[in-house]
Order: sequence, then C-alpha cells, then structure tokens
Amino acid sequence: MTKIVLLVSTLLFGFVGMANEKEVSTLDNLVKKFEANPADSQTTIQLLEELKRQGKSNSDFVQRYFKTQKESDYLKECNWKIIRDYVNDVHAPQFKYLFDNQAKFIQCYSKDDVMQKLDDTFVGYLEKFYNTDRAEYERQLEILKNTGYEHYDVVADYFYIRQLRAERNSEDYFYKARKLFRYFPENRKMIKEITDGALEIMTDVSRLKVIQLWAGKTVESKTDFDAIYNYVLISEKCGFTDIAKKYAEIADELAKKSANQAMMEKAKELLKIVG
Repeated sequence: MTKIVLLVSTLLFGFVGMANEKEVSTLDNLVKKFEANPADSQTTIQLLEELKRQGKSNSDFVQRYFKTQKESDYLKECNWKIIRDYVNDVHAPQFKYLFDNQAKFIQCYSKDDVMQKLDDTFVGYLEKFYNTDRAEYERQLEILKNTGYEHYDVVADYFYIRQLRAERNSEDYFYKARKLFRYFPENRKMIKEITDGALEIMTDVSRLKVIQLWAGKTVESKTDFDAIYNYVLISEKCGFTDIAKKYAEIADELAKKSANQAMMEKAKELLKIVG
C-alpha cells in the first residue's frame, strides 16, 4: 500500500513539474519573440496575456512596446486592446492620450467600453488615496471634476455609496447601486461590497432582488467564501430557497477544505438558515 501511495505521489509531482516547465517554456518563447521584434502587436498581446495568467508584472513590456508606436497609431485596434486591458496608470502617456481623445476612440469603439476603461482607471487611482489619505483623495477628485470629465459623477458615486451605507440611507443607496452596476458591470469587488451593504441596511425585498441578481456575478468562480456567504443570505431573504441551499452547501465544502474554524462556523450558520 505504501509503495502505491509513493508511486502516485511521484507521478503527481512529475505532472506538476511538467506543467510548471511548460509554463516557463511558453513564457520564455514569448519573451524571446518579443525581444526579437518588440513592435509586433500580436506577440506583445500573447506575452501580456501569458504574464497576466501567471500573475506576473507586465508594465516593462507594455512600455517597451509603446516606444515602438507612434501616438497617432494608438487608435489602432491592437493598441486599443493593449491600452484597455493593460494600461492602468492615469499618468501613462497612452492613458492621457485616451482621455484627451475620447471622441476619436468612441467613434472607433463603443462608448460604453471607452468610458468603462476611463472610469475603472480613475477609480483604481483614487482608491489608493481614499484608503490612506482622505484629504488627498478629495483634492484628486476635485482635479478630476475640474477637467469636465463626463463621468465625474459615476467615479464620485463609486465612493459616495459607502457614505450612504454608513448613514443607513437605503433609498439613495439602492439608486446609486443600480447606477454603479450599470457603469461597472464587471467589478466583482464593488458588487460584493454593495451586496454586503444591502444586507446591512435594506429590507425591501423587491429591491434586494435587484442586488441579488448582480450578486450572482461574485460567485461565478465558486471560490470566494465571503461572496458566497452574502449570496446565500440575500438569496434567502429574496425567497430563492433552492439557490440559497445550493450555495450554502458550496460554502460548507469550501470551509471544510480550508480547515478554517471561523469559516466552518459561518458555513454551519448558513446551513441552519437554509434549513
């Protein structure tokens, strides 16, 4: 029996090693191709995708690629894809060009995509100040307002909804939530936070159902315990018992795998709630 266990362990270790070697090999090959021709957009996009998949920094490659591009070529589809997916610094020349030429980009691509990129980047920039230096956050927000940015109110409301939660203003909270869902449809962190706030201050079931619908995005991966916990609670409050039971069981499985005592207690609490 021991020999069988050792054999299985050896085989598994071998497979993991082979997978890691393949990842390194793929990345090395893409880096070599990039070094040979940093102006090749197709190779650059493949390299950036692989770096993202492996959780590695890509800023150096983005900068080197754009050194090969003329500013007037930023509107090309390949360059828009790189700006949209990999340029997240408000001070980057490519982002400044996008901001100054919004109308041109909107003519080539959808307004929703262009504005969502701008909104997401401004929010990411302001979040750092909001969490560490509120006075600087206010100053930077005022600078954005003075630019005449069309979506200034959208960016401001991303943070303002937290104040509404603290004030327990459920009426305005709901309307701001719907607005933010519209403009940040893929921001799972924000949707998770709004769901948590809704559970705390909202009682109107018809409105909770709107939040619950969006909260579904936060549990697609079935790996975020806190998101699943909130999803079970809001689904139960909305009368969606089958959904609540299904995700309570998923939460229980996650908790057991983690062996985290606090998590396991919360999972037991969910199972009791859903009966």
